Amino acid sequence: MLLLSTRLFLIASNYLVQGYLDKVKMPAPSIADKCNINTRALMPALRRLTQAGILNSQTGGREPGFIFARDPSIITVSEIIIALEGEPQMLSCRTIIGDAKCTIANCDDCPVYKSINNGIATMSRELKMTSLTSFHKTVSAVVPE
Repeated sequence: MLLLSTRLFLIASNYLVQGYLDKVKMPAPSIADKCNINTRALMPALRRLTQAGILNSQTGGREPGFIFARDPSIITVSEIIIALEGEPQMLSCRTIIGDAKCTIANCDDCPVYKSINNGIATMSRELKMTSLTSFHKTVSAVVPE
């Protein structure tokens, strides 16, 4: 459901939250090493979040690396996903398959469409209430440093 780079960033966010709390920029290779992931696979998310203003990045100098642009306690997991992938949505069969043979005239009346849209709405509400700091605490409880 989520792109690989999004999932990798959510794992890596644990270290970036700690870096923010310690006021230390984290170089991409260090983040990747701590997570045991490939730096090149993580970089698209880091770049995109920098462009979105969620991360600050510095290349060269004494302290190269990434750090959150603002307190992770006010950045939500939803904000990260939207910045990386756009708003979660269920496309109708007719949008995906222009000549889909469907007997339901209105997509909002389709039980499959309605069920998945309700699930997306529930998930979106939950992720909008989950800050990266609380996500960090959850991840730290299950992933050893």
